[in-house]
Amino acid sequence: MTIAGMPEEKRLAVDKSLLEEMKALAVHMRDLVAQQPPNDLLGYIYGQRLLGGLKDTESEVGNQGGETDPLSNLVDDTQFALEYVHASLAATPELDELTLDEAACAEIFECASKLRMAAMFYAMASSAGTNNGAFGHDTADIEFHAKSSWILLRGNRYQVMEGEFYGFVLAPHDKLLRDTYGMGAQDIATGFQDIANAVRVGQANAIEVMMSQFDDAQAFAGAQGKSLEDAMPAWMETQVADQNAASVAFDDMLRGGICNVSRHTELPEALLEDLAFIRGEDSEFFAEGPYAGTPFQTLPARKKPLIKIDDNYYAVDPCFVRDAGYRALLFNLLKHCPDYRKEFEVKQKAMSEAAFFQIFENQFKGAKINQEVWYKDPTTRQWVENDTLIRIDDVLFLVEAKAGAAATITSPAANFPRHVQSIQDLVVKAYNQCKRFLEYLNSAEEVPIFERKDGRYVECDRICLADYRLLLPIGLV
Repeated sequence: MTIAGMPEEKRLAVDKSLLEEMKALAVHMRDLVAQQPPNDLLGYIYGQRLLGGLKDTESEVGNQGGETDPLSNLVDDTQFALEYVHASLAATPELDELTLDEAACAEIFECASKLRMAAMFYAMASSAGTNNGAFGHDTADIEFHAKSSWILLRGNRYQVMEGEFYGFVLAPHDKLLRDTYGMGAQDIATGFQDIANAVRVGQANAIEVMMSQFDDAQAFAGAQGKSLEDAMPAWMETQVADQNAASVAFDDMLRGGICNVSRHTELPEALLEDLAFIRGEDSEFFAEGPYAGTPFQTLPARKKPLIKIDDNYYAVDPCFVRDAGYRALLFNLLKHCPDYRKEFEVKQKAMSEAAFFQIFENQFKGAKINQEVWYKDPTTRQWVENDTLIRIDDVLFLVEAKAGAAATITSPAANFPRHVQSIQDLVVKAYNQCKRFLEYLNSAEEVPIFERKDGRYVECDRICLADYRLLLPIGLV
């Protein structure tokens, strides 16, 4: 019998059992993490990921049948574990004199895998009980996809464009960023790219440094006619200037140093402080409640993606640095400067609506671009607006940017109606606005479009639908 076919009473019992299992696993993970020295724990987790990647490469090379041992499961498990490491460090105070327990580290991975699987079963079981709703008979499927994406989507993306992203979206607020943090948009963007680079290639760079030093030591021993062990003290005396580089490489390789954004970036202390939890600061994630500590509670990294360990700031879970860092940075910017909100909203709207054709500037050379396009809805006879109209040759792009809407950070299990509202604001509204304009184009052989000047609607052009071979409606979030 499928979950959807279960009697309601039995399905609710499954829901309850899965919730209790998730809560118990989460608390156990938190306690295990709290008992490990955080730097060594990070070194262990990233080390396992590195070893897994090497084994996967060897398996691919040696596999004659073309099948490989996929790295994706290890990446997903590591990512999920790191989210809980961040949450656990944010929720627990720092303890003294801890020693890494490798068995406990392995158990953290095991708990993370079980917890992720239980969360997926819960997503299925709890969604199966939804009958109709905002999306009719499809509501249960959409609810399941929202819950499962909440668990699976994080971390699965390309990470080499952080600088370009931050440079573009922060540019409108450059002056305020300088006034608040002493650093402008482009330098901050460089810092976020440095965070991504440190995690992506930091271990490889550390290996190169350590291998280079090993080769130097061997060459020195050979020149002295001594064994490597006998020559090492004298060689160390000649390497004083490089000892710091070796120490950093060792830390990056074995103690999670690749996550140390204080070391690997030039981002100012005030900005890092705004984006970081201190140990034990978060009191919400594991607080009493229906989803306490489970993946359906809002993870602390969604609010502050960094964690302060000793005197440095760490991107324990690097994928949240961009996924949540942008929202957290803007939130703190407005917290420092509440009078900036109206200007902020105007600039955000302008940036969002112009983003599509600015990013594709080279592709749209010679295009005719209209922003804030007004026309009368032929059905309601009311004035309505579309954000951007781009015409190039016989192709028409209609772009709707949802600058004022934002996806909720509350989980779909805790508040599905808010996710429904997000979907409607971010997707359905854009779809309906594009659909309405295309229907307007089809309402006559030629239709006028207008711009608004001094409170009046002024015709600025006319469009004939027959002139265009291809119509591309685009919702930009």
